[in-house]
Amino acid sequence: MEFEYNKSLINDLLKKSNIANIDEIRFFVTNKIEKKEKPYETPSSYQERSYGIFENSIKDENLHEKFEEIRQIIKNS
Repeated sequence: MEFEYNKSLINDLLKKSNIANIDEIRFFVTNKIEKKEKPYETPSSYQERSYGIFENSIKDENLHEKFEEIRQIIKNS
C-alpha cells in the first residue's frame, strides 16, 4: 500500500515538473535475491603435507592402480 502511495506521489510530481514528457512511471518488484557467484581461486602455491606413505590394501585391481597413481602424484609433488 505504501509502495502504491509513493508511486502515485512520484507520478504527480513528474506531471507538475514536466520533465522530458514523462506521463507515468512503473515499477517491477521481485522477491528473488540475485546470487553472485564467487570465482574459485586456486592456491598459487600448495605445500603437500603427505609423503605418499600408506598401505594400499584394496583388492580391486582398478582401484588399487588408482591409489598407486595418487601415491606417485603425491611423491612427485
